Amino acid sequence: MLLDIQDLKLSFKGLGGMTDVLHGISLSIAAGERVALVGESGSGKSVTARIILGLLQETRSARVSGKVDFEGTDIMDMRPKARARLRGTEMSMIFQDPTSSLNPTFTIGNQFTEVMRRRSPKLCRVECYARAIEMLKEVSIPNPERVLSNYPFQLSGGMNQRVMIAMALVNRPKLLLADEPGTALDVSVQAQTLRLMHDLVDRHGTAVLFISHNLGVVREFADRVYVIYRGNIVEEGPTAAVFSKPGHAYTRALMDAVPRITGAGIPEVPEVSDAFLAPVVRHGEGAL
Repeated sequence: MLLDIQDLKLSFKGLGGMTDVLHGISLSIAAGERVALVGESGSGKSVTARIILGLLQETRSARVSGKVDFEGTDIMDMRPKARARLRGTEMSMIFQDPTSSLNPTFTIGNQFTEVMRRRSPKLCRVECYARAIEMLKEVSIPNPERVLSNYPFQLSGGMNQRVMIAMALVNRPKLLLADEPGTALDVSVQAQTLRLMHDLVDRHGTAVLFISHNLGVVREFADRVYVIYRGNIVEEGPTAAVFSKPGHAYTRALMDAVPRITGAGIPEVPEVSDAFLAPVVRHGEGAL
């Protein structure tokens, strides 16, 4: 198993004391597998990705516990410098807003160079640019030489998103964390970007944790799905099984909330009592 998370808990310190955010979630991702983590805003999706990257373990206001095993090593037991070495090399992340994720004061070429030197510090600028041009061509960006000399604000949102995908995959990471990629783009550009990412991760054999609330996209992209509600995994299994026969009331409510072209009203997602969060609904052989 490439990634195995067991009993992951997270609390944040606030004015009124500690607030629990994750309540012992567990999930796994095999090498080359595409897994989706689905839930509404505030359910705990993005903070889970940040813990995997090791971004919250040193935060004084956060208390993290549990097991995050990556290739047989528990990230939770690593020193901060060792966790930092994993980022951008063995695992990468694509964030929601590509424009704010890129540094506006450096050219695209300089940012590519910085990313590639995380894995190979001795790479010269010519080698970095040659590899960057190759990756930009893979994401169907025309005139990649010109793009490398541009700053992010000189490119469209869709172009910046493609640059982010290319940058995330340039070091051939084993795990890609995609946090609502394309959300800041219009629908047509978003669809093109997601199809492109789907093809690239398949071509490179990269495993993906795809974080989204868009069930339509998840249905087309993911092999398996985990549904998270209030920091709890409430349902998981192969995508086809979860979508064809959702077993948990929250999963059914999410599906009912998807807009339909019939013009029928969109129901609100109902509140689910804490007592109803267990047991977890599991489907098929992919269940933990």
